[in-house]
Amino acid sequence: MTFKEAINKYMKYVKVTKSKGTYDFHIGNAKRLTAFFGEMNCEDIKRDQILDLILYLKDKNNKISNATINKYIGLLLRTLRNECNIDIKFDKLKEQKKIISIVSHESIQKIFQHYEKMLYPEHLRNLVLFRILLDTGLRLSEILSLKVSNINFNDQSILAKVTKTKEDRLVFYTKPTEVFLNRYIINEKITGHLFIDLNTREILKIDRIQKICQNLRKTLHIRESITPHKWRHTFATQFINQNGNIEVLRMLMGHSNILTTQRYLHINTQKLRHEYFRVFE
Repeated sequence: MTFKEAINKYMKYVKVTKSKGTYDFHIGNAKRLTAFFGEMNCEDIKRDQILDLILYLKDKNNKISNATINKYIGLLLRTLRNECNIDIKFDKLKEQKKIISIVSHESIQKIFQHYEKMLYPEHLRNLVLFRILLDTGLRLSEILSLKVSNINFNDQSILAKVTKTKEDRLVFYTKPTEVFLNRYIINEKITGHLFIDLNTREILKIDRIQKICQNLRKTLHIRESITPHKWRHTFATQFINQNGNIEVLRMLMGHSNILTTQRYLHINTQKLRHEYFRVFE
């Protein structure tokens, strides 16, 4: 079997068994692997060819991280193992541990105040979106899949049914968010999906959210990143900083492995700065 045939079969498996977000994430890597290995037979791919792949990726982008290269290698190895019963032992490249960056308290307040100042329909929707991101730690794809029927207004909970792990997950939102959420649903007559284009009534797309974040940074002169995933990191970091239980956080975040959650135990830059100036001021 050629590698092209194998990875096409494996990506079909991913599309059926994994979340849309996981499939979309891997599809670009799959194309790059196909371009490199071409019509090579899977049986001919050995350790030496993997080393050639690494050199090829570094030649294409001399700033590529080992973490990114490991994702390519992981996809390659899983394809060979699942589709061709070929198991190659190859150690992951050493990855640089990065301090988890979050959205600062100052930026959060600036964004909330900006929207609350003039609650146009879109401002109200965006305010609810960012509040839900901060309160729940949901992934953006999970948030955009939410429907009004997923919300239990009696106990401020949301049942996320379209998740990365394909398992239902219960999360919660705060009282301040409840006020704006109820107002948004009533004012805009939201009955199906929660976050929609208020003109077309279609579900918001991921690139639209990215554009909203870009415009916010420009309008409010925010220098740091405020991508949806940074809000997810912020939720987890705040939970840990308030001495939240790590296993509860794992469940709220939808992590299959507790090791993924434990990275939030590492001190973050905001706390680092706070502790430094608490000692020296």
